Amino acid sequence: MRFGGDSRPAALRARRWLALGALSCAATVAFAQAALVKCVDADGNVTYQDSPCTAGQTGRNVELPKAESKEDTTEWEAAARDAKVVRGMPKRWVLRARGAPAEIRPGTARDEASEVWRYSAGLVVGFAGPNVAWAREEAPARASPPAPAAVTATPLRGAHNRRFVIAGRYCEHVFAEIGPADREELLPGAAARRYIYEPQAGDPSIRTAFSCLDGKVADVERTVVR
Repeated sequence: MRFGGDSRPAALRARRWLALGALSCAATVAFAQAALVKCVDADGNVTYQDSPCTAGQTGRNVELPKAESKEDTTEWEAAARDAKVVRGMPKRWVLRARGAPAEIRPGTARDEASEVWRYSAGLVVGFAGPNVAWAREEAPARASPPAPAAVTATPLRGAHNRRFVIAGRYCEHVFAEIGPADREELLPGAAARRYIYEPQAGDPSIRTAFSCLDGKVADVERTVVR
């Protein structure tokens, strides 16, 4: 007769299943914390939640900024110090290297880019999603004639800069350019906030709202207010 012959293997198997279960739970919790769903009802009301949209609502997942490796960050930081824009560089590093562009427009099939930034000095940058697809120098745009002496220059900070609120930018840089929000909301299921800016001179009839997750702009929404 054998006494306790299977007790040790059984204990080992139990501990193994417990460990696998803990890892599975941790992965599920991490996914739940990272997932964020934008839902729009029939009246156009927008909500952000960590669960699927209910019946009668349309929805989509909000794409969160991807983590950068230490090697990538080191390369982009070095390029930004030299005011260089390189392939693969995220938008926030382009902004650090060259500042805000003079023009932002959607890309075309001919551009082979989803978005194109143009700088007054002649630099043109094409993006594939949040990262640089290409960068090239073109003839600088013709300078505008100087304004009359009686007209003062528009300050950097203000509503006219809200067009530069784009995913991937550091939220602190955005606040420095457009000022504090008119109101803010805590988003459910994530350590994030939603900032809402009502129409002002510089963006008349446009309400601008964006989510800030891990210190970066994750989702931008512009709504016409009548």
